[in-house]
Amino acid sequence: MPSALVARRWRTELAPTSTLESPPFEPGTTTIVVLPDTQYYASCASRYFGDQVRWAAAEKARRNVALALTLGDLTDKNTPEEWHFIREGLRPVQDELPFVLVTGNHDHALGGTTGDRSSLFQRTFPHAPGAAQKVLAESMQPGNVENAYYRVRLARVTLGVLALEWSPRAATVAWANHVLDRYPSDRAIVVTHAYLYEDGTRYDWQTKGKLQEWNPLSYGTGKGAPEKQRRPEPLEPDAAYDGEMLWRDLAARHAGVFLVLSGHVLGAGTGVLTSRGEHGNLVQQVLVNFQMLKDGGLGYLRLLELLPDGKTLRMKTFSPTLGVFATSSDQTGTLALEPPLW
Repeated sequence: MPSALVARRWRTELAPTSTLESPPFEPGTTTIVVLPDTQYYASCASRYFGDQVRWAAAEKARRNVALALTLGDLTDKNTPEEWHFIREGLRPVQDELPFVLVTGNHDHALGGTTGDRSSLFQRTFPHAPGAAQKVLAESMQPGNVENAYYRVRLARVTLGVLALEWSPRAATVAWANHVLDRYPSDRAIVVTHAYLYEDGTRYDWQTKGKLQEWNPLSYGTGKGAPEKQRRPEPLEPDAAYDGEMLWRDLAARHAGVFLVLSGHVLGAGTGVLTSRGEHGNLVQQVLVNFQMLKDGGLGYLRLLELLPDGKTLRMKTFSPTLGVFATSSDQTGTLALEPPLW
């Protein structure tokens, strides 16, 4: 832990909590389940991950769950044992619900140190798991779903999910732009591990540098493209994009984008930013991470509810293991969708 963080007071549990869901689930709502940073569940073979994925699948009918999304750092040290834990945890329910997998910094290099982009992700998941494969529209490379686009058809709109690698590279961003151009009628969610910071601003190395901890450009993967890994400095823009770069060169450009999701950041582990894209559309940007809590997260997940009016996204935080909702203002609330999804 860097010395600058020693004095920071880490949150170990969420409070207040309630066993009652308020407001209750509204019929006609479509639900997206978000599983942030599961790294410590994998490293400790914790029950929380299995509880999360089984709950998401079990609630599919009652909550009209369309899919579940991960936010990266699936593993802690990128070991075969940790990847086996994630794969086997998903296996019993992967055919019941699409689970979209996203990588984080801990999913790369020996020991999860992010010194390079080597990962066991592709070996473990050469194809999207189960039902996710059925909604996969395309991937950047055959047999590799680290960068992939999924299309989930709802009653009145097609929901696009753009899953991007840890610290996307220039070629990845170019591919992502082409994909979103090919599906202009989709309402799209962009998912990547590191984008929003804990103060509700985007990661911005050019302006803020090391004032924002854990910027993706500060890792080994940000020092250069694979063929330039031995060059220590300067940072290479083709090797890594941070939040501000992704906003400027991708998310802001497409009228269909309405949501960007990320994890990665410690501290409070929450953040929200509302921005208007180049076409006048609102883009809600949400950070959610629970890994700093006891036991690596206490099983908390984020529920995103697309309400029947098509104009409202409601957020809730719930732990299937504990059976409680976290009710503080940073764990629940509503966000506007403009233009409406339908």
